[in-house]
Amino acid sequence: MDGGVPLAHNTLPHPELCALLLLLLGLAALTRPSPLHPICDTRVMEKFIKEARDTENAVEGCTNSCNLSEVLTVPDTKVNFNEWKKMDVSLNRAAEVWGGQALLSAAVLRARALVPNPSLNQQLGRMYSNLRSITQILRSHDTQVRGTGGRTGRERVPPSNHSPHLPQVEPALPPAPPPTLSIRTLAKLLSVHSNFLRGRVTLFLTDACRPDTR
Repeated sequence: MDGGVPLAHNTLPHPELCALLLLLLGLAALTRPSPLHPICDTRVMEKFIKEARDTENAVEGCTNSCNLSEVLTVPDTKVNFNEWKKMDVSLNRAAEVWGGQALLSAAVLRARALVPNPSLNQQLGRMYSNLRSITQILRSHDTQVRGTGGRTGRERVPPSNHSPHLPQVEPALPPAPPPTLSIRTLAKLLSVHSNFLRGRVTLFLTDACRPDTR
């Protein structure tokens, strides 16, 4: 033994240990979610807008089968462009887009439960799938309005008694909810969907994709 410490039978030689560590690190990198890259190809949104308009045209003239048995709440798609330009991009504009997206998605899901026609139900299913894809596009621009658990925008905590020399600043106010409409027909729901994509969503993504804002 020459006074040395004997190597335990279950101890890995250095090359094998290094290989195992590299393998574990590689697996960790694979399982870690990669950050989304901003999606700014205008053809992507153009595709969704075209599909929305095609669906809207497909149900034109639909009568009784397109009536809904209950009132649904959807975003108001009218946009005051002067007011829109004055809005804070990361707070108010994002709040209107995310709020409208949530309302529209919920309305489409509810409409699917109310509409018995298989063909119309399939159209609503594709519509909801497209809305989920648009949600991913919005997330790729890191545009998410926090709920009550957090705040968006600049904010500072008011000073305590232990820091009397810090300036007092009003905490950031939460954004106002988006304007809404009440509807009772499938035709109106599809019209709102098409106008929402062509209006607020397109305006928001156009600004988000400008080189000076990315």
